[in-house]
Amino acid sequence: MATSSEDDSMVCAYCGNPATTVDHIPPKSLFTPPLPDNLITVPSCARCNNGASDDDETFRNELSIMAGSFGESAKASERLQPSLRAIRRNKRVLKEKILNARPVERYSPGGIYLGQGVAVPVDSVAHPRVLKRIVKGLYWHHFRIQMDQTTPITLVFIDKSKPNWQSALSVFGNLGPTHVQIGDGETFQYLYGRATDDDAFSFWLLIFFKGSGEQIVLAHTGKDHDDQTGHG
Repeated sequence: MATSSEDDSMVCAYCGNPATTVDHIPPKSLFTPPLPDNLITVPSCARCNNGASDDDETFRNELSIMAGSFGESAKASERLQPSLRAIRRNKRVLKEKILNARPVERYSPGGIYLGQGVAVPVDSVAHPRVLKRIVKGLYWHHFRIQMDQTTPITLVFIDKSKPNWQSALSVFGNLGPTHVQIGDGETFQYLYGRATDDDAFSFWLLIFFKGSGEQIVLAHTGKDHDDQTGHG
């Protein structure tokens, strides 16, 4: 379910408390200046906005390394140096992200072997937390209602190192998704759809740093439906 307000612009998109600032969805630090002119912002209270700063930096650092280490994404490569500088300042994070990185096999969408890439361990707390905040923000942005705090958000990380990775996205086409690009779409783009009979049930395909090293996350809100093809 979702909740609404008489004046949505004054209500935090995440918690429903009075909004005193705006939050960028996804984090603005992902983008290389000059920034796109269609960045998404949502109303936010100071607690939800300021409390996410550390998570946002961790998220930016992880994606930049995973997508930009081998030049697979020009946009990620541009973010890579700021990310590495931030990581070098934190010895714990340096050991976790760099020393524990491991090689992985890479494949094209058609299953052609592309050689080795790198897999970096992600923060098991911050990473999902940022992604769920992005989903909540996008939900508010498109539907102008706040997602109920009890609505579950399920995240599925698409592993492009597997030859059959596209099969995980097959159900998404049943919702007749809308495609949105932020700027040229090289840093962030997404597809979304929502059920016509249940406003809590929606799908979001988040694509970060388009290219062979792109990071893809499939998210859905609400409970699973037995017949997903019946929604659009």
